[in-house]
Amino acid sequence: MSAARVLHARPELFAAPNHGFAWIRMIGALLVIYGHSSPLVGSGELFPPEWPVQPDEGVLMGFFALSGFQITESWMRDPHALRFAVKRVLRLWPPMLTVSVGMALVVGPMITTLPVGEYFRAHETWGYIVNNAGLLTLRHDLPGVFESNPWPDAVNGSLWTLPMELLAYGGLFVLLLLGTARKNLRWLAVLALIGLVAWDRHLEQIPGAESAGSLLSVPVESLVAFLVAFAAGVLLNLYRIPLSPLAAGAGLVVLVVMGNTITASAWMAFAVSYAVIVAGHFWPAKLTVPGVWVNGSYGVYVWGFPVQQLLALAGIRDQWLMLLCAAPIAYVLGTLSWKYVEDPTMRLRHLLTPAPATRPDPAEAPTETLRTDDLAPSRDRAPGEATTSLRQPPRRPSPAPGDRGVGEVFMKTSPPPGQPAPRRLPGQRGEAPRGRHARPEPGRYGDPNRLDRR
Repeated sequence: MSAARVLHARPELFAAPNHGFAWIRMIGALLVIYGHSSPLVGSGELFPPEWPVQPDEGVLMGFFALSGFQITESWMRDPHALRFAVKRVLRLWPPMLTVSVGMALVVGPMITTLPVGEYFRAHETWGYIVNNAGLLTLRHDLPGVFESNPWPDAVNGSLWTLPMELLAYGGLFVLLLLGTARKNLRWLAVLALIGLVAWDRHLEQIPGAESAGSLLSVPVESLVAFLVAFAAGVLLNLYRIPLSPLAAGAGLVVLVVMGNTITASAWMAFAVSYAVIVAGHFWPAKLTVPGVWVNGSYGVYVWGFPVQQLLALAGIRDQWLMLLCAAPIAYVLGTLSWKYVEDPTMRLRHLLTPAPATRPDPAEAPTETLRTDDLAPSRDRAPGEATTSLRQPPRRPSPAPGDRGVGEVFMKTSPPPGQPAPRRLPGQRGEAPRGRHARPEPGRYGDPNRLDRR
């Protein structure tokens, strides 16, 4: 199969996938706030239980699929165990610790029903920070905080998916160390997916919600369901599976037609995983905006629930008014989190990243191919940071039209004085614009995950 994953007849119509994924994650984070609005004002579920597709569950599966797809790419670009682990730590922990410390030490003392001195002397106050820092040992309550809310004692219910993402990272890390990214060992990832699907179907048959219990603070049944989506994203990357809007739309239609059935619950992970990754690759270029506008989805996700609880404490009991007030506040906090917490901490990974190759003199390599990987990971790359990699492959004809990928194009350097320009081969349409639509390095589709997420 060709390294090309997507054929864009007019690539200028589509944004780089890293930007499309950022948009999808931001929309997903706002949908999570929408999904929490009704329960947090005490009016029950926002989505009818008979719906075959529960939007909140679908959003979370989409987050996990994007994460699996993009983090696999991060390893493929830089298969170094220590750097891979540090990147994941720098991505996952700082925003979560910021919101936990902020709620425990700043917001909590202002709204607790306890005297401030007693609040700070309580073991639960400091245990909230310590346990959340452990991630797998989450706590959701602070002493005297939100006790009279319709959803009492829950300071930040959105954090519950982060331990699952950490476990997904760990599982993928083990598989990659075993060589799963190599072509002859990709079957290990397939085997892992088959095992997860079988486990998920077994748990689905056990009566009762979360009947399988929990691993520390992680509900096992939900963990396995989300790991299926994560593994699907990994396989979509490893096997270079072609991405088609028609196939993605058909998959979602089939899901809706299935109704609220056991089969539909199994199919949802695959249909949603494929659809969100396709949407990122086919995101309209005209919706491209400065990255800071859409990069704060992780912050929106982790701040949204506390904001909604504060609004409920203030007396808001209408779900639509809750959404109208909470969404812009969470968006601002998420954007600030990106600008002052996430982006600065992610830049620290450069302390472990090798220096980029030096650009050669064009006169010494007049036909060198420059492949600009503009799909590089927003999770692993600072905005605006150049990621051009230089290669000197053997000269070859331009690929046939059917083999062209996202914005695939050869960018030739100018020939030395006195030499004619290279002749275009049959079927070659000439030089396309430089930049976003330059050909990515084969097998590299970027790691734009920023929630991842969630």
